[in-house]
Amino acid sequence: MKNLILSTLSVLYILLLSNKAFAQDNTIDSTQNIFKNQKELEAQMSKFGLKTLEFPENDFCQRGGPPVVKHGDKLIPNLPYNPEPEEKFPGDTLPGVWDNVAGDINIFWIHGLNGYTGSLRVPAMTTQYGDGSTFPARKVNSIRGVASSISNPVQLYSEDGSITDATGDINNYCKTVLDISKRTNRDYIIAHSQGGIVAREWLRNMEQKPTMYENFAHGLVTFGTPHWGAQVLNNTRPELKNKVPYFMNEACQALSGPIIEGSIKNTFFTSLVITPTLKNKIKDALCATLSETIIPLALVNYFKPTTRDFYVGSPFLTGKNDANGLHTQGLAEYALKVPVVQFYGEEEQPILWKFLSSTRGLGHDELSNADINYGYTQDDQMEKDVSDKISDYSAGRDAANIEKIRLQNSVYGNFVAFFNGTRRRVRDLEKLEHAYNNAYVWLSNANDYYLAELIGGRTSTTSVASCLIIENLFCKDTTIIGTTFPLVRLNFSYNVGPDSSGKACDVAALGIKYKNYSFPGLDGKTWHGYCFGSQTAIPTWKVTSTYIPNDGVVLAESAGRKILVDRSNDPRITHRVGIMPKTNHDQMKNCLETKKALLDLYQGEKYGRFFKLDPR
Repeated sequence: MKNLILSTLSVLYILLLSNKAFAQDNTIDSTQNIFKNQKELEAQMSKFGLKTLEFPENDFCQRGGPPVVKHGDKLIPNLPYNPEPEEKFPGDTLPGVWDNVAGDINIFWIHGLNGYTGSLRVPAMTTQYGDGSTFPARKVNSIRGVASSISNPVQLYSEDGSITDATGDINNYCKTVLDISKRTNRDYIIAHSQGGIVAREWLRNMEQKPTMYENFAHGLVTFGTPHWGAQVLNNTRPELKNKVPYFMNEACQALSGPIIEGSIKNTFFTSLVITPTLKNKIKDALCATLSETIIPLALVNYFKPTTRDFYVGSPFLTGKNDANGLHTQGLAEYALKVPVVQFYGEEEQPILWKFLSSTRGLGHDELSNADINYGYTQDDQMEKDVSDKISDYSAGRDAANIEKIRLQNSVYGNFVAFFNGTRRRVRDLEKLEHAYNNAYVWLSNANDYYLAELIGGRTSTTSVASCLIIENLFCKDTTIIGTTFPLVRLNFSYNVGPDSSGKACDVAALGIKYKNYSFPGLDGKTWHGYCFGSQTAIPTWKVTSTYIPNDGVVLAESAGRKILVDRSNDPRITHRVGIMPKTNHDQMKNCLETKKALLDLYQGEKYGRFFKLDPR
């Protein structure tokens, strides 16, 4: 899963570096954005994948004043993925419930999407051989496939077929390397990302197809596996929502603007050749090529056939019925009959830049991440680069604006300046200022776009929260005949709502509503009269934003929500969920939180005694 949008983000980073104080935290922007009409509102919200409610043409709200959009009205930092209390099983307390193994226990390490047998090398090798006094070697035989490296990657299973096909590859490999005499009833699987889906299917096949699959494994541990589907696949696969080209085209349009406007100096002669229309055509052509051809081609390796089986709602996960109504069981419907542990990561904001920094090993991150066991902890280089870049865009915008104002003042009433190109330079500065601002806005919001558009880490709903009716009334007393009194002006302001349908704005006409109205008169007595005047309706759109914790690729609610486990026939079976804070999808293969998780796992108390491993 980690490489699903790796090429896309790499191109984004190149765009940033080609140009040379933004550091988000976990709070959500609560500023108010006011729009003159619904079309402006919809244009802005479409960037976040949101839509306003559709109103009838005769709805009074639609013709009203400026709607107010408020981002971040609601923040849910931790969703209840596992609301049930922590269970205690007989297997946790009864002595001798799991057989002791005289020799080594076998652990099968299964890599994720576009991974290879070296992806989990650090945890596999340190488990078997140790890593100093803080991580002693265990009585384990680590099986992860043929040794490979980044320069010579070898996969444990092919991704050119289905998930089920992948389990056949693993099963065949294990037959050749693990003699039946070396197998134990405590052997289990540790898998990362897509590897966890493959592992679950492998375990299902071991039970349901015993003539084809040998009974290799008896337990499962997953790290960052999208057990309930990967929303990023729904948003990015070409045959589904296919949002990557749009995302990259927006990035290219915004980030290339300062390069183009800043590099083409307009003179009288160049203005004849390189017109604004030609500039836009050049930019559109380059960005279209990038987003529609280069990016999709680069992503082909990450939309492999195996990913068709675990997007949210895929038939492989949810099951399907044939033409006769016969149901084929989905993987999500199958209850494993082995002990299970699910680890999931919750990265800090800004997740996009931290994940990209870890994935690409940028700057100082590369040294700490590549050279030290469980040292994949530095993930802020990209965040710093982006912060510097946003500051550059802001400074460039301000500088262009200041110079534009200076030149405007200098040419006022100056006939000679018309011919020496000063006015043309003012127009160029306006375009440059606009280009810098577009880049500033896009880059400042890129993390939000990424969360909302690609991985599904932010969801938002829109409604008309209320409709403010301003009534300016002029009221006249009708009880005093033949006496002239001045009209009394009464100003009323009140809120009607909330009403998400917008009908709260459909108020009664003033002539009907205030036909027989009582109000205090100038003489201190109660007057009875009618009122006339005007009404103004100001609808208020409310955007409720919910942040869903994630590791930069997989949502925590997918990796951390418990899968089905059947322990009815074996009370020893345990099922646990563990969180890896401040950890992104790539880091969990080799960071301090991984080390901590494995130490707790092997100790056997926190995550179930089945997974206990004795020091060698």
